[in-house]
Amino acid sequence: MVAVIGGLFVSAQPALAATPPVDDGAAARPAARGAGWQPDIRALDPVTIPGTTKKVTPFATPLTPRQPEALPGASKGPGATLKADSSARAAVRKVDMPTFRGTSPQADPDDPPTGLYCTEAITRSGSVSGTPNQTNYAANVSYLAEFGCNFWLNAAYIATGVIDRGRFDGQFLYTTAPLTYGPTYYGATSGGVSIPGELFDGGRTVEIAFELYLVAPAGVYWGGCFPIPGLRYLLCEGLGTNLLHIVLGTGPFGTGLQSPVIRHVALGDSYSSGTGAPPYSDASCRRSPATYANLITGTPLSGLPVDRPTLAACHGARITDLYASQQSGVPPQLDAIQPHTRLVTLTIGGNDLGFSAKLTGCYLGADCSGSGPLVTPQELYQVQAQLTTLYRQIRAEMHPGGKLMVLSYPAVVPNPDDPADPQPAQDRCPDLGSNLVESERRAIYEATVQTDRMIRDAVLATGDSRVVYVNGLDLFRGHRLCGTNGVWANGLTSPLSDSFHPNASGYQAMATRVAQVLPPL
Repeated sequence: MVAVIGGLFVSAQPALAATPPVDDGAAARPAARGAGWQPDIRALDPVTIPGTTKKVTPFATPLTPRQPEALPGASKGPGATLKADSSARAAVRKVDMPTFRGTSPQADPDDPPTGLYCTEAITRSGSVSGTPNQTNYAANVSYLAEFGCNFWLNAAYIATGVIDRGRFDGQFLYTTAPLTYGPTYYGATSGGVSIPGELFDGGRTVEIAFELYLVAPAGVYWGGCFPIPGLRYLLCEGLGTNLLHIVLGTGPFGTGLQSPVIRHVALGDSYSSGTGAPPYSDASCRRSPATYANLITGTPLSGLPVDRPTLAACHGARITDLYASQQSGVPPQLDAIQPHTRLVTLTIGGNDLGFSAKLTGCYLGADCSGSGPLVTPQELYQVQAQLTTLYRQIRAEMHPGGKLMVLSYPAVVPNPDDPADPQPAQDRCPDLGSNLVESERRAIYEATVQTDRMIRDAVLATGDSRVVYVNGLDLFRGHRLCGTNGVWANGLTSPLSDSFHPNASGYQAMATRVAQVLPPL
């Protein structure tokens, strides 16, 4: 068995019981939007090797690299050699050894092959199409596997496949339909697979495997599995019998795909865009490098790092802005989701309740203590129904194995009924105390609690375990406005739109919470 890179056997070839397929690599194309990708493995029933009672299933035997081996006294050949006495050897029908594109198999000039032998070759090629973070990003691997002998075999049975040798070591990514031959001295099979790098975490390093069952003529038996330059043995069994079972591999090689990551899209309103923590990379949407979505970059999730997000969240966004353009030049936020998006983070619904505007109004003089709740049950009911529909839509757009992390809003105004929250006094936070009396602070906190419950209930209503509620309500406890151990939110500030939003420390706290509760994919 001789390794060949870039060559075909060229000879007058016998009639074959099956014609080797020509595969243009279309066996496993990247799947349609949201459908994911699975390796293309053909489930085949056991077959009986011609001329034997041996039933086999392709690649059913565990494959591990092993050293070449031979029986004592076996003649050295370029691969698998027969061992026979002179009378049996004389009865074997010989042929001229096939060549590789007109070039004879190379042998050691100091120890040339003798006797009867077979040799194999695997020719492979590969390319990468598209670019990372795009749906057409894929590694394309194709190959031709051949065997040739200098004598007639009674029968042969061959199959090939592509094995992951990286993250999913040993998993087959593609297999060809096996081919069965009657009396022959040559056989070939080809195949190819396109591995979508954004839909599959493996396929960065692979190996092509070539499995053969070779039936020798009656009266002779196999004597050795000798080395093959450029190939390695993954299996060699049947020495001393007339049925040799071998698997050869190319050894691991890179496909050109970059290391896999968890693609992340950050959707929602100002609490996801980063409002309150300037400077902004996008002034109109107030997108800040300090937002929690950026800060969880690199966090491990199912053994892979979370990628830097596509930050589509925008200040002032309402639920409808995820479906339609919020402002000129800003596409609908849902457009940012791709089939390979496996993490979506989201805050939304506060603007639909008018919560920020109501809070600012309370601070600037509106009476918020006795004129009814800041958010009504009807408002909560309507927004909850819209949120449940939105969550389901997001899940339909993203990778089916991904997670949608829905954050509720941190309470930024101190809770008058919580001793952990320092309250305004004349010598500390007098402005907050004079603008928001205790009853107003209590009403604001209660409205935040109701909003938190609404978001939680909307998540539960999806019935989807991959939609995850992240409790942010008490995240700033002890660090709300007037806190004595660091304040994690802005009070009334300039510009007014930054008021009552997290500051950089608040977004760091949100990032820490999300990283802590990220569930495995």
